[in-house]
Amino acid sequence: MNDLLRLSLVFGSGLLITLLAIPSILEVAYKKQLFDVPDERKVHFKPIPSLGGIGIFIGVIISFTLWAKDLNNFPEYKYVLTAYLVLFFMGLKDDLILMRAYKKFIIQIAVAAMLAYGGVRVYDLQGFLGIHELHVIWSYALTILFIVGVTNAFNLIDGIDGLAGGLGGINCFTFGALLYMGGMYEYALLAFAVGGSLLGFLRHNFREYPKKIFMGDTGSLLLGLTVSILGIFFLNFSKEGAGFGFVSPAVVVLAIMAIPIVDTTRVFIIRLASGKSPFTPDRNHIHHQVLAMGASHKVASLMLYAVNILLVITVMVFRNTESVGLGLIILFVGTVCTQLFVFGGHMKREQRMASTKTRLEQLEKENQFMNRIA
Repeated sequence: MNDLLRLSLVFGSGLLITLLAIPSILEVAYKKQLFDVPDERKVHFKPIPSLGGIGIFIGVIISFTLWAKDLNNFPEYKYVLTAYLVLFFMGLKDDLILMRAYKKFIIQIAVAAMLAYGGVRVYDLQGFLGIHELHVIWSYALTILFIVGVTNAFNLIDGIDGLAGGLGGINCFTFGALLYMGGMYEYALLAFAVGGSLLGFLRHNFREYPKKIFMGDTGSLLLGLTVSILGIFFLNFSKEGAGFGFVSPAVVVLAIMAIPIVDTTRVFIIRLASGKSPFTPDRNHIHHQVLAMGASHKVASLMLYAVNILLVITVMVFRNTESVGLGLIILFVGTVCTQLFVFGGHMKREQRMASTKTRLEQLEKENQFMNRIA
């Protein structure tokens, strides 16, 4: 079977299976009262089921199994599948019965170490920051840091409708296309299986209550894990000369997944500078800034999709640029976009505060006038 046809089929299967699975998951969630209950730090106002990750997981596993042709060409798959299963059940437990953060963190480190042992490992930075081949200890350390960091970055950015799923989909399709062009068909198949399943999930995530569903930790952890794995595969196959043609593949990887990584880093710095734990919930994420501009969830997500696509186009256009130059270009584009959102949110809040102050002053004058009449 033609490999391009297999990509189309795995994408379509993931999409269809997830679309069909989620209504049943919603029915069970409502019968068992399994909801994400709103509180002071969340942006939704009604109890919403948060088990969409189950549908994504089912779509990915079944669609990939259906159309994978030769897993000998994907020797790391048994480790990837094991990692999926572990994080799936951990995320499911966290969605149903909250787990302590340190326990989740320990499990994620163990999963990342297992993947590194199985060959999903950063061996060479190919000149990024002047670094080439890594000593085995640094290779394991950087791999674990990268996988755990990206996995949690997608988990933390999953704060509004469609954001994590859409950004993850863009990342998966981008890496999938690059891996396909490099002849790494089974790896590309996994990327398109996840991308199709995410698209099926987004159809339900963007719906109105009571048909809306969130992906929950079950989905966001699986998504972050997938993107980190695909990034490592792309980096390693670039080293082997798989026809990618990028001078600075490490910068390309960081640029493709820049929004969750940069946003999480920025928020952690703000929290630490304020004397708080980096895991303290707040409203400093980039999507909160976009919402503060008056955008709806869908519009805010679409705006951030556009930024992600712009970054992908930028690295494609400047693919022959050395790492320092390409890094500076990406940093400039990302910083400008981020600051526009932050500034827009700040200005919108200032306008609302000024409007509220003016209204309060008017009410006070009216009360004073009524008191004088009385």
